[in-house]
Amino acid sequence: MTRNQIFWLCIAISCGLHLWALDREWSRETPAAAGEEIILPADFTIAAAAPTENTLALEQMEVPDESRSAESAARRRRRLARERYFQRVQETVERYKFHYDADLSGLLGNALCSFRILPDDTFADIRLRRSSGDPLMDAAALNAIRTASGKVKRPEIVGRQTFLLSIAVKYQLNM
Repeated sequence: MTRNQIFWLCIAISCGLHLWALDREWSRETPAAAGEEIILPADFTIAAAAPTENTLALEQMEVPDESRSAESAARRRRRLARERYFQRVQETVERYKFHYDADLSGLLGNALCSFRILPDDTFADIRLRRSSGDPLMDAAALNAIRTASGKVKRPEIVGRQTFLLSIAVKYQLNM
């Protein structure tokens, strides 16, 4: 190979490695044991797609129709209750985001925070996952989550497991 070919090969490998590294989600959190927690972002809705006639799900083969429909209805109710619960948690955090001892008017940006919702509906392990770039805004977002802790009671159908939630606390010019 000539020097020119080696140079362009190195550039191509470097670009490939950079794209791979940018696509990765780098985190220092340790994975939890199976069934211990559910990790869901609070700002998206899970779409449930019904199987088409060309696909066959495992539960369709093993369970009679009437019990399968009852199970899927129960799963759907639990999923919807969980989504409503997470939405109420996010709304409560949003309600407390301006309860801070500093003037927050005029702030613009968002801070991505994560926390665990314990079985008693309090929040633990509150952390800043991505800074807004403004230390005052970051502190106010973390304070909003601390203040909202324990304010939203979960419905019985959701269960008593621990959830890991990530939300973006957004600040937009007096909003």
